[in-house]
Amino acid sequence: MIDNPSGIPLFTQSPELRASVPHLPLGTYPSAVERIDLEDGGRRIPILVKRDDLAADGYAGNKVRKLEFILADARARGMTRLVTAGATGSHHAFATAYHGRNAGFDVSLVLFPQSITPHVREMLLLDVAAGAELRWASRLETVPYGLWRARFAYRREASCIVPPGGSSETGTFGYINGALELAAQIRSGSVERPSVIHVAAGTLGTAAGIAIGLAWADMDIPVIATRITARMLTNEQTLAVLVRSTLKRLAASGARDVPAAASVLSGITMRHDQIGTGYGRETAVGTHAAAVFAAAGLRLDATYTAKAAASLLADAAAAGKDGMPLFWHTLSAGAPLGLLRGISPSDLPHPFAKYLGAA
Repeated sequence: MIDNPSGIPLFTQSPELRASVPHLPLGTYPSAVERIDLEDGGRRIPILVKRDDLAADGYAGNKVRKLEFILADARARGMTRLVTAGATGSHHAFATAYHGRNAGFDVSLVLFPQSITPHVREMLLLDVAAGAELRWASRLETVPYGLWRARFAYRREASCIVPPGGSSETGTFGYINGALELAAQIRSGSVERPSVIHVAAGTLGTAAGIAIGLAWADMDIPVIATRITARMLTNEQTLAVLVRSTLKRLAASGARDVPAAASVLSGITMRHDQIGTGYGRETAVGTHAAAVFAAAGLRLDATYTAKAAASLLADAAAAGKDGMPLFWHTLSAGAPLGLLRGISPSDLPHPFAKYLGAA
């Protein structure tokens, strides 16, 4: 059954999509936009924060908007198992496991190692606690083979490959919906119009969706997407391919007056100066940004949101920067840590237990 509530901004923007785009409610929207004053080195920096970190029970963050469309599409196609990939500390992997299992899917996760931190350890244990099957990939380059093996292992089941980060055309619908939601908040007068939007850029579905939604809503607000992973994965060409394929999918699904790819891409600037020494590795400016945001009551992570926040602070420090920036908060404010009762590293499959030093 396709669930198309009338209050979903995507379907308000284009009612033609109601009959062709499945949707499964997972979050509570619209997410709030709050004005917060940051204090950095004696400077007061007023910003807006889009609180997707609080927009779902159990586990929130940006993956939830994507999964609302991905899970609904999988269910509509009769899929029973979700297979996806990420690093060992992947928020996408856990969000897929948590929300996927709650929606009745079996879930397999193909995970490659990243630098071990307490947060990575916690995410791996949460994956197991949520009921996901963990499958080891020795490095990033072996992930495609790992996904193939997982699908082959369950070839007698209806299994669905969910792209890393949920950044498919279907997943990107989630942040088109989110940007249309923000546009409605601005037009209603309940939210001040921001001068720019800052967001972390991994697999690019969030940034692409925001830019498409803003262009579709005729909101000329620049998007700054701060790269947090390898340039071979996160780059302007990959972004352009995702934007064009998503716009094509929108049009094929019946949407009218879809914006041109050129107008969407002109609204996004990718930043490559915050990656530091690599994915999942802290930077000094990221650590500083996390402390500044923590003093204002916002929790950031070193891998994604701290680097996007560092980009925002760098802009705020630049001469001549006017207006109110919006930080789109993509990290869940909390995790269902109660699931971890009775779970230890010894419960992980052998390669993962060995990786954590528990074998």
